[in-house]
Amino acid sequence: MLERDGRKAPGHDQGNIGDILQLRYSRRQILRRAATFGLSVPVVSALLAACGGEEATPTTAPAAPAASPTAAAGQTPAAGQTPEAGATPTGAPAVLKGTQLTLLFGTFFVPETQDLMKEQLEEWGKQNGVQTAIDFVNWPDLQPKISAAVQAGAGPDIVHFWPGWPYLYKDALVEVNDLAEKVAQTEGDYFDWAMKTVRVDDTWLSVPIGTSTSAQVYRISFFQEAGWDDPVNNPPDTWEDLFRIGVELKKRGTPLGQAFGHSTGDPPSFAYSFMWAHGAMEVEEDGKTVAFNKPEFVEGMKLLLSYWTQAFDETGLSWDDATNNRAFLAGQIAWTFNGSSIYIAAQKDAPDIAEDTMHHIFPQGPAGRFNNLGSQSVGILSYSKNVEGAKAFLEWWRSPEQFRRWLEIQKGYQLTPTPYYIEDPYYTQDPKLKPYAEVGKYGRNIGFAGPTNEKAAEASARYIVVDTFARAIQSGNAEEAIQWGASELERIYGG
Repeated sequence: MLERDGRKAPGHDQGNIGDILQLRYSRRQILRRAATFGLSVPVVSALLAACGGEEATPTTAPAAPAASPTAAAGQTPAAGQTPEAGATPTGAPAVLKGTQLTLLFGTFFVPETQDLMKEQLEEWGKQNGVQTAIDFVNWPDLQPKISAAVQAGAGPDIVHFWPGWPYLYKDALVEVNDLAEKVAQTEGDYFDWAMKTVRVDDTWLSVPIGTSTSAQVYRISFFQEAGWDDPVNNPPDTWEDLFRIGVELKKRGTPLGQAFGHSTGDPPSFAYSFMWAHGAMEVEEDGKTVAFNKPEFVEGMKLLLSYWTQAFDETGLSWDDATNNRAFLAGQIAWTFNGSSIYIAAQKDAPDIAEDTMHHIFPQGPAGRFNNLGSQSVGILSYSKNVEGAKAFLEWWRSPEQFRRWLEIQKGYQLTPTPYYIEDPYYTQDPKLKPYAEVGKYGRNIGFAGPTNEKAAEASARYIVVDTFARAIQSGNAEEAIQWGASELERIYGG
């Protein structure tokens, strides 16, 4: 049994959340696939609209250190203990004192997360005499800013990656096998979906931090008024059922709401899951044979198109990851795909809406039920002048004491990349949030049935799958849009 801060981790008995998850995770002893990839960072950067980064605002000025960089908060040398060689009398390694450390992260839809991260970074900086800064940018802006920093050879020391991104920047990242393996030793092996979307072949170039999951979010009373019987215990479970009730919902002025713009959360969640549920995928298991233009997928896209104007808010083509949150909380839509952030915000600011909100796993299609699931991660850029400080901070922050604080404040919004925290109360205490843990057993990685690699990451970064849906909706021609998507995927995977 794993030890958790001196406590034994609860067992995964039948009926508990660990059993519900049924998340398959790989042992480190499994055979690791190897492949040859030829896409360089400059090529990827050229594909992205690189933009200049904003100056990060320091969260603290240099201060006298109080503890070692990897020590938990409050841990100091025992009275009379001799500092280690190379350390200052206060305990911080001399190599860190007076240095600077900057972080670049995407924004968090549970805003308190950003406040906590600033607090944690400031706390560590004061302990070690390091001047720290963190910048949060909108999700669509994150990758262009990383690409611009890589091209310039200057910018943040630590960056926040979405699934597959470490492949795009593998030549610009510091190897962190020691950090990633230490986490695994403490927390247990990573879940399979975390391994597949973070580790680059046999090497950890970033440390997994899990992911926000997605589920159906809907208003109980709106569904009842639209004629759906018992939306709490009998929610829409197929795509066609969802589209049909969407027609009735739109008649009463509260349609389905789905984003199809260029943002990294909600649009790919819908597009990849719908594609897989209708028998298509980017490539076969060989990682080369494009399997996108499938008859079942064409029929599924035609089904979506037949309901688009009748059931959906048609402005969704231009939505980003925040638009549906605002629309739902304003009572303008009755349903959307989202993380738990809508519900968490409603609990705080609109308890009547929270009480009327329910969640359900993704709908199933002819080929099954699937979720787009991969782990975010944090990596150190090789141009950093403070690699030691970056490693020290990540080791401290990914310790159970600090990382649990980060998970807890998000109230289960972030699914952990290991089994270590799954029985914690923020995952188990609210039955309305159960679907966000349950989605793990339906997870697939980008690039499925092939691996998540540079090619899958490039296809994701260029929004090929998402844009196939947008083109179909705009043109009304499912066949042509899917043919276009297949052609673009052929260029990537066949190149």
